[in-house]
Amino acid sequence: MEPIYLSEMLRALAAVHGVPGAQLAVHRDGATLHATAGAGVHEDTPFAFGAVTKTVTATVAMQLVGDGDLLLDLPVAGYLPDLTGSPMGGLRRITLRHLLGHVSGLVADHEPLDPRDESLRRYVEAIGDAECLAVPGSVFSYSSTGYVLVGRLIEMATGLSWWEAVRAFLAEPLGLGLTRLDDPRLAVPHLVCSGRATPARPQLAASLAPAAGLAGTAADLIALARSQAGAGPAEVLEPEVCELLREPVEPVPFGLASAWGLGCALYDGPRGRLAGHDGTLAGSTCSVRYDPLTGDAIALTTNGSSGTALWADLLTELAGQGFAVREDEQPPPCDGLTPDPTPYTGDYVNGATRFRVREVHTGDLLVEDGTGFAVTLLLHADGVFTVRHLDAERGTNYGRFLRDARGQVESVQISGRLARRVATAPHRMSVGA
Repeated sequence: MEPIYLSEMLRALAAVHGVPGAQLAVHRDGATLHATAGAGVHEDTPFAFGAVTKTVTATVAMQLVGDGDLLLDLPVAGYLPDLTGSPMGGLRRITLRHLLGHVSGLVADHEPLDPRDESLRRYVEAIGDAECLAVPGSVFSYSSTGYVLVGRLIEMATGLSWWEAVRAFLAEPLGLGLTRLDDPRLAVPHLVCSGRATPARPQLAASLAPAAGLAGTAADLIALARSQAGAGPAEVLEPEVCELLREPVEPVPFGLASAWGLGCALYDGPRGRLAGHDGTLAGSTCSVRYDPLTGDAIALTTNGSSGTALWADLLTELAGQGFAVREDEQPPPCDGLTPDPTPYTGDYVNGATRFRVREVHTGDLLVEDGTGFAVTLLLHADGVFTVRHLDAERGTNYGRFLRDARGQVESVQISGRLARRVATAPHRMSVGA
């Protein structure tokens, strides 16, 4: 694969999807190639990582596990005296393994009282039993809240702030140029709608930094991925720790990935299992995949909300060039029937987020949460659905409605998050056709 081909391909795809700027890094056969697109974008321009920050936080935590400073299966309440909750509540039984694998049962996003407060201690102090959706270990539900707890565990184990620990334990030893969202060099995020890109600001409460607060380059992500694959310095990540990072948890993350490890998503590809992570944050997207057997890796950063569609087309293009870092698609079951959407309409709650599910004239379901988030659900058999964002031409991932022992719909898994059905609240939202 020639560098000029990579650059031309990235620029063409960025133009198709209206992405203002992007970085691409590809490692194959022992060499790393780089490409950029967009005015003012260079190889060292930092982009917001969004949720890909979690794999950085998890890697530092697993370094501490390897050193014996943290234990995977000890309740984290033993490390965190600032964690509240009753002795009989699920909060007191959560372990580091639960947190890293998103099976803690915690809500997706516990909102701090002051979004400017950087204190992880105060954030953890504010978490109570009400933040638990389910018994730890009983269900997969993606949780940024859980990763703030991991960040606080790192602080307690090292005596450093989370950011200082990331720099000392990972960024500096690997030569990563990681930075934070307030860096003036950050590529300006853009919200892309109908081909028009509007500048935006990264919106993230300061205390959620361990879950989504890092920025960096595609090259940084390749270096991290190769280290996780065992191709980096052993003094940074021991082989046993690399294996643990990819140890699958139960239950599986339906519709989001093939499985989930202790800090990365796992995807079944045509030539074996891949590891990686995706992230979005108010006009930025980020994705990384790597093959733990060969060390081949790919990373993309963009400053456009349509970067997820660019990523999908990029993987298709590279697959045509024989590059195997691509996950298999798992289409939902289809029996040719059109399911009745009526049983699934209603309100579903995950922490402070209330998903309102309504039928539209097409027979599909419209989901809104009152913040501007809106997707349609294309129903298949057995309550399974494809999620489609309103400005996307195709589905982005799958989800499902779950029933209780009586056969009543009791919850929904959407974008990896579990939300419980509740009584429908009065509202003035306008549901368009």
